[in-house]
Amino acid sequence: MIAEAEIFKLFLLVLARFSGLMVSAPIIGSANFPNTAKIGLSALAAMIITPTLPALATPLPTEATPFAVLAASDFLVGLLIGFALSLVFAAIQVGGQIMDMQTGFGMMNVFNPALETQFPIFGFFLFILSVMYMLMTGGHRLMIRALVSTYEHVPPGGLTANADIFWQIALMGRVMFVDGLMIAAPVATAMLLAYLTMGLLGRVVPQIQLFVVGFPITIATGLFVVAFGIGVYVALLDEIFFQAFDDVDRLIKAMG
Repeated sequence: MIAEAEIFKLFLLVLARFSGLMVSAPIIGSANFPNTAKIGLSALAAMIITPTLPALATPLPTEATPFAVLAASDFLVGLLIGFALSLVFAAIQVGGQIMDMQTGFGMMNVFNPALETQFPIFGFFLFILSVMYMLMTGGHRLMIRALVSTYEHVPPGGLTANADIFWQIALMGRVMFVDGLMIAAPVATAMLLAYLTMGLLGRVVPQIQLFVVGFPITIATGLFVVAFGIGVYVALLDEIFFQAFDDVDRLIKAMG
């Protein structure tokens, strides 16, 4: 009976860690993903992982409050992993916002039901592209594998707060803005050339109403660059996702 109780408590800690991932991870953490499916996946993963974990050096507490603290720490581990991976899509939103401001779509936003927020036009398109790419390349499975790898460094209930965790999260925030600028760089460069050309044209032919013809030109230029640069964006997404999982690996080591 004692051994069965310990296994059940260990199962609850594993369930808490996977539940944290299901809450904050991109795609599977979306509000459109049914809560029943989240609970089922968390329970199924916990049932698979629990028997593979080594025995703990010390027995888990039987009192409710200490055990709840351990469960909250495991939930935080999953929450941090999902948050770190969601920064990839935050970078896409930053890049899309810059692209929209440059092309003239800045006053238009669309509602993204997956993230329950307003998204810029280009950002929404790149978001859909990144979701499709992530699912095609098995990124959702890599998220679960990354969480499973946390047990190599952080045993159940073994999370300890330290400065390295906050430092790694801060570095991921910096990378998010850098990635956003890289995503917007092709369109921003094209817009710079377009604005420079229109400025020179306005000086040479003052009769042209640049305010009237400027928006169609910038919008058409932005659409042209995005349409013919899909291959570049896919390669960039591959690099961003690779960097994201590398950052998650460093975050896991910082937790240990």
